[in-house]
Amino acid sequence: MTKVNHLNRLCIIHVDFDIWSGQTRLTAADLKLGVGGEIPPEKIALLGSKKICDPAKLKGFHRLKTETRRLLLKFGMPFMNGFAVPVEKVDEITGKLDDVGSQFNALKQDFIRGYNMAVDEWCLENPEYEGALRAGALPKETVEKRIAFEYQAFMIVADSDKGHAMKLNRKVECLGDDLITEVTQEANKFYMERLAGRDQCALTTRQTLRNIRDKVDGLSFLNSAFTPLVKLLDQTLRGYDQHAEGRNVVAPFFYQVVAAVLIMSDKGRIEQYANGSLTVEGMAEGVVGAELVASADQTPLHQSNAQPAAPIAPEIGNTNAQAAEVLVDEADIDAFFNNYVENHDAGGQKEEKTEAAPVVPDVAKEPLETPVENVVVNQTPVVETPPKDDGVNDLYF
Repeated sequence: MTKVNHLNRLCIIHVDFDIWSGQTRLTAADLKLGVGGEIPPEKIALLGSKKICDPAKLKGFHRLKTETRRLLLKFGMPFMNGFAVPVEKVDEITGKLDDVGSQFNALKQDFIRGYNMAVDEWCLENPEYEGALRAGALPKETVEKRIAFEYQAFMIVADSDKGHAMKLNRKVECLGDDLITEVTQEANKFYMERLAGRDQCALTTRQTLRNIRDKVDGLSFLNSAFTPLVKLLDQTLRGYDQHAEGRNVVAPFFYQVVAAVLIMSDKGRIEQYANGSLTVEGMAEGVVGAELVASADQTPLHQSNAQPAAPIAPEIGNTNAQAAEVLVDEADIDAFFNNYVENHDAGGQKEEKTEAAPVVPDVAKEPLETPVENVVVNQTPVVETPPKDDGVNDLYF
């Protein structure tokens, strides 16, 4: 797999959230030791700090911080205490960060306006510690300075020193490896939660694939394997609308979705797909074959003497009838289904002949040539008691 590094195509965005904890230092005067002493509960004090207002009033700031991190991870990767994002996405990202800043400042102003009231409410809720709480309360102006949001966007340039430049290049190369790891983890999670053991999936699952596609596309310059991966996802996403039945995606296209996800779920398969040694059609054939084997393994053994329960060949024939309407992209998968029917029919007939005899033959119909040592009916040797009905009703052959 060829790694391609382009520092001029990466931008680093550093986001800084200053969120006041709502706590101040716990002093010796806040503790009552000795006879009748009392330690403040965790609701009030914890690890040397005391809470001077309800922590719930600060949740809005933490929610914005979490949403901002999720936003940056949608476009880029953690890098140098910030996030490495594609240069062409910087304007879009910074526009969203400006919106975050506006929301943050609005929350800040609301909190500062109600700060004194929040302290009063906290004291009323904990009257036994009111003195300690009011003694530790910070001035409104101090609290205001401890709540802030800002971000910086900057490019990275290698040092003229060759050794330093090589270190930076290795650091950037790790971004591509980290992205592959992230893709495989997301694909595995997607497969286990939405595809494993099923024969269809909901149309809403395409959003997960689209999110993976957009992120990989933006950072495709980090690794040459990402470009064919983006094309694979584009092809799969187009099929969602083309092969949907109601709100679900069904076979045979469902197996292409499974194949694409399985390719993305393993680094080795991603490399094989990138160099052409693995195809979606080949992976889909393996998936369908595994499903058919699993179905055959679940067939009760005693049904082998009678007509096979739920014959596989007619079902696959119906699948081929549906596959005839699929676009050219799925032609190879359709060919697989046709070949499988022919091979399975031929193989099924051969197996039917060999399994025509009962699984447990009746002793009365057992051939005369059956070795005595293999038939242990009782302790009396069989050779000493020739069958009396040999030739009667033509039971022996």
